Amino acid sequence: MSAKDQLREFFSIWMETDALYSQFAKASGITGTTFWILYCIRQSEENITQTDISQQWSIPKQTLNSSLRELAKKNLITLTELESDRRSKLVALTEEGKLFSEKHVDPICKIEEAAFERMSDSEREAMLGGVKKFLEMLKLEARNE
Repeated sequence: MSAKDQLREFFSIWMETDALYSQFAKASGITGTTFWILYCIRQSEENITQTDISQQWSIPKQTLNSSLRELAKKNLITLTELESDRRSKLVALTEEGKLFSEKHVDPICKIEEAAFERMSDSEREAMLGGVKKFLEMLKLEARNE
Protein backbone atom coordinates (compact mmCIF):
# COMPACT_ATOMS: atom_id res chain seq x y z
CA MET A 1 0.00 0.00 0.00
CA SER A 2 1.39 3.43 -0.93
CA ALA A 3 1.92 6.26 1.54
CA LYS A 4 -0.94 8.13 -0.13
CA ASP A 5 -3.29 5.16 0.33
CA GLN A 6 -2.20 4.74 3.95
CA LEU A 7 -2.80 8.42 4.60
CA ARG A 8 -6.27 8.15 3.08
CA GLU A 9 -7.02 5.15 5.32
CA PHE A 10 -5.64 6.98 8.38
CA PHE A 11 -7.93 9.95 7.80
CA SER A 12 -10.89 7.71 7.09
CA ILE A 13 -10.35 6.00 10.46
CA TRP A 14 -9.86 9.39 12.14
CA MET A 15 -13.13 10.72 10.70
CA GLU A 16 -15.02 7.56 11.63
CA THR A 17 -13.71 7.92 15.19
CA ASP A 18 -14.76 11.57 15.25
CA ALA A 19 -18.23 10.62 14.00
CA LEU A 20 -18.54 8.05 16.79
CA TYR A 21 -17.73 10.67 19.44
CA SER A 22 -20.21 13.05 17.79
CA GLN A 23 -22.86 10.34 18.16
CA PHE A 24 -21.97 9.98 21.85
CA ALA A 25 -22.37 13.74 22.33
CA LYS A 26 -25.62 13.92 20.35
CA ALA A 27 -27.09 11.04 22.38
CA SER A 28 -26.32 13.10 25.49
CA GLY A 29 -28.06 16.16 24.04
CA ILE A 30 -24.89 18.23 23.80
CA THR A 31 -22.49 19.40 21.11
CA GLY A 32 -19.17 17.73 20.42
CA THR A 33 -17.26 20.69 21.86
CA THR A 34 -19.35 20.62 25.02
CA PHE A 35 -18.74 16.88 25.35
CA TRP A 36 -14.96 17.37 25.10
CA ILE A 37 -15.03 20.18 27.66
CA LEU A 38 -16.92 18.01 30.15
CA TYR A 39 -14.61 15.12 29.32
CA CYS A 40 -11.56 17.29 29.99
CA ILE A 41 -12.95 18.57 33.30
CA ARG A 42 -13.91 15.05 34.33
CA GLN A 43 -10.47 13.65 33.47
CA SER A 44 -8.65 16.47 35.24
CA GLU A 45 -7.14 15.35 38.50
CA GLU A 46 -6.83 18.89 39.80
CA ASN A 47 -8.40 22.29 39.30
CA ILE A 48 -8.54 23.31 35.68
CA THR A 49 -8.79 26.72 34.04
CA GLN A 50 -10.21 27.86 30.73
CA THR A 51 -6.65 28.30 29.48
CA ASP A 52 -5.75 24.73 30.47
CA ILE A 53 -8.74 23.37 28.56
CA SER A 54 -8.02 25.51 25.50
CA GLN A 55 -4.38 24.46 25.38
CA GLN A 56 -4.83 20.76 26.22
CA TRP A 57 -7.68 20.18 23.78
CA SER A 58 -6.85 22.77 21.08
CA ILE A 59 -10.25 24.43 21.43
CA PRO A 60 -10.23 28.05 20.23
CA LYS A 61 -10.80 30.48 23.12
CA GLN A 62 -13.93 32.01 21.59
CA THR A 63 -15.52 28.58 21.01
CA LEU A 64 -14.53 27.48 24.50
CA ASN A 65 -15.94 30.62 26.14
CA SER A 66 -19.26 30.24 24.30
CA SER A 67 -19.55 26.61 25.37
CA LEU A 68 -18.59 27.42 28.96
CA ARG A 69 -21.25 30.12 29.13
CA GLU A 70 -23.85 27.60 27.91
CA LEU A 71 -22.71 25.04 30.47
CA ALA A 72 -22.91 27.68 33.21
CA LYS A 73 -26.44 28.66 32.09
CA LYS A 74 -27.44 25.01 32.37
CA ASN A 75 -25.94 24.95 35.87
CA LEU A 76 -23.46 22.22 34.89
CA ILE A 77 -20.32 24.23 35.74
CA THR A 78 -19.15 27.19 37.76
CA LEU A 79 -16.61 29.73 36.60
CA THR A 80 -14.55 31.40 39.31
CA GLU A 81 -12.08 34.20 38.67
CA LEU A 82 -8.55 33.49 39.81
CA GLU A 83 -7.15 36.13 42.13
CA SER A 84 -3.75 35.76 40.46
CA ASP A 85 -5.18 36.44 36.98
CA ARG A 86 -8.71 37.83 36.69
CA ARG A 87 -8.76 37.07 32.96
CA SER A 88 -8.52 33.35 33.68
CA LYS A 89 -11.31 31.42 35.35
CA LEU A 90 -11.32 28.17 37.25
CA VAL A 91 -13.83 25.72 35.77
CA ALA A 92 -15.58 23.26 38.09
CA LEU A 93 -18.54 20.93 37.78
CA THR A 94 -21.61 21.68 39.86
CA GLU A 95 -23.40 18.80 41.55
CA GLU A 96 -25.75 18.74 38.57
CA GLY A 97 -22.72 18.76 36.26
CA LYS A 98 -21.18 15.84 38.13
CA LEU A 99 -24.40 13.85 37.82
CA PHE A 100 -24.66 14.69 34.10
CA SER A 101 -21.02 13.69 33.55
CA GLU A 102 -21.42 10.46 35.50
CA LYS A 103 -24.32 9.57 33.22
CA HIS A 104 -22.97 10.77 29.87
CA VAL A 105 -19.17 11.14 30.02
CA ASP A 106 -17.98 8.45 32.43
CA PRO A 107 -19.50 5.57 30.42
CA ILE A 108 -17.58 6.75 27.34
CA CYS A 109 -14.37 6.83 29.39
CA LYS A 110 -15.04 3.26 30.50
CA ILE A 111 -15.65 2.17 26.88
CA GLU A 112 -12.37 3.82 25.82
CA GLU A 113 -10.41 2.18 28.62
CA ALA A 114 -11.91 -1.23 27.83
CA ALA A 115 -11.10 -0.83 24.13
CA PHE A 116 -7.55 0.30 24.92
CA GLU A 117 -7.03 -2.58 27.33
CA ARG A 118 -8.04 -5.04 24.59
CA MET A 119 -4.91 -3.93 22.77
CA SER A 120 -1.51 -5.23 23.83
CA ASP A 121 1.04 -2.88 25.40
CA SER A 122 3.06 -2.98 22.21
CA GLU A 123 0.00 -2.14 20.07
CA ARG A 124 -0.86 0.84 22.31
CA GLU A 125 2.73 2.07 22.30
CA ALA A 126 2.97 1.66 18.52
CA MET A 127 -0.28 3.57 18.01
CA LEU A 128 0.76 6.42 20.30
CA GLY A 129 4.27 6.53 18.90
CA GLY A 130 3.04 6.56 15.32
CA VAL A 131 0.50 9.30 15.86
CA LYS A 132 3.02 11.44 17.80
CA LYS A 133 5.62 10.98 15.07
CA PHE A 134 3.08 11.89 12.37
CA LEU A 135 2.17 15.08 14.27
CA GLU A 136 5.84 16.03 14.63
CA MET A 137 6.46 15.46 10.91
CA LEU A 138 3.27 17.32 9.97
CA LYS A 139 4.37 20.35 12.02
CA LEU A 140 7.85 20.16 10.48
CA GLU A 141 6.45 20.04 6.94
CA ALA A 142 4.03 22.88 7.68
CA ARG A 143 6.95 25.06 8.84
CA ASN A 144 8.79 24.30 5.61
CA GLU A 145 5.93 25.51 3.43
